[in-house]
Amino acid sequence: MAIPVANVTRQLSSRTVFDALLHRSPISRAALAKVTGLSKQTTSEVIDTFVRQGLVRPAGRTRGNVGRTAVLYELSPDGGHALGIDLGARRLTVALADLAGRVLAERSEPTDPRGGAWVLDQIAYLAERLARENNTHPSRIRSIVLGTPGVVNPRNGTIELAPNISDLGHLNVVSLLTEKLGSAVVLENDINLALLGEIWHGCAQHVANIAYLSLGSGVGLGLYINGHLVRGENGAAGEIGYLPIGGDPLMAESREQGCLEYQVGAAGVLRRYRAAGGTVASTALEVFEQAAAGEPSAVQVVGQTAHLIGLAASAVVAVLDPQILVLGGSLGARPELAARVAAVLGSLAPRPVEVRTSTLGSRAGVVGALSVALRRLHEEFFGGSDLATALPLRLPPPRAA
Repeated sequence: MAIPVANVTRQLSSRTVFDALLHRSPISRAALAKVTGLSKQTTSEVIDTFVRQGLVRPAGRTRGNVGRTAVLYELSPDGGHALGIDLGARRLTVALADLAGRVLAERSEPTDPRGGAWVLDQIAYLAERLARENNTHPSRIRSIVLGTPGVVNPRNGTIELAPNISDLGHLNVVSLLTEKLGSAVVLENDINLALLGEIWHGCAQHVANIAYLSLGSGVGLGLYINGHLVRGENGAAGEIGYLPIGGDPLMAESREQGCLEYQVGAAGVLRRYRAAGGTVASTALEVFEQAAAGEPSAVQVVGQTAHLIGLAASAVVAVLDPQILVLGGSLGARPELAARVAAVLGSLAPRPVEVRTSTLGSRAGVVGALSVALRRLHEEFFGGSDLATALPLRLPPPRAA
């Protein structure tokens, strides 16, 4: 059934005013009419509707020496909240933002090592705590996005290929978290969200073709091609850790974890460091720190790691032709690794590719989760129509409340 023209026109007007409020608040009705090109009557009708819905509130008056003042309007902080969650093998980060994109609070703590249902309880506890600490009832959180390692199965809500967090694969994470949090939960791969975080407010703004390669506990790849996130048929696009690079891909450990990840993930870096005779470092991050200080075994291992990452990156470049390669993750964003990877890539790739390091660092995932949660929150008010594609709402830059 065709949508009546009047309804489409009304939705277009509402989206246009909402977009202006996102980026120009506080603003008067007259100024809104001017910047949107809508009539003053239409603008006022939309504002009145938003006020009744609790999406907009008065925010003072204009000031001037001559003439009447006008009421200024802004998006109401009580209009709805978005929750971004970044679940890592070692750390869990949760951030709460209001309708206007103001980040109200962010909290990070070690991920519960027991995994599975314990981690889901931990997420629910942190979410409720953040809400109450910011005078917000948990029921006002209307959009929740969780970034998780591994592959999110779009058919049943389970998480697959996530060996670094135990007992998640047999749980319907979407259903369980939705029940615990009281709002629908959307799952997304953590590397995809880190990529979206860099696009929203990091080193990859205004770039349409990006490969984001993350190295930390594991190794993963996020792909943004021609302005769209690439997920693949089963949500497994970018599982670069399974490339047969760096060792025997048929070895049991390689088959379970991925050949490349077995070699260049944090455990692999530390294992190779000890095999090279290194005794000073006790973590993969310390291996990189020792390499920066010139310790021979660490320098050798970091060089090997950069070579393997460069080989994998060259395959990505040859197949997907990105404009830039972003290196992220606790190990991947290290500048000494980026320089070496760039050198390897420069010698192998069919054309030059700019290599950038993440500017958001460990926050990339939660920033990306917030960006998706905010988009979903904004679209909720317009019925999820096809106008979301025809007239996308632009996210404001994230900022503190």
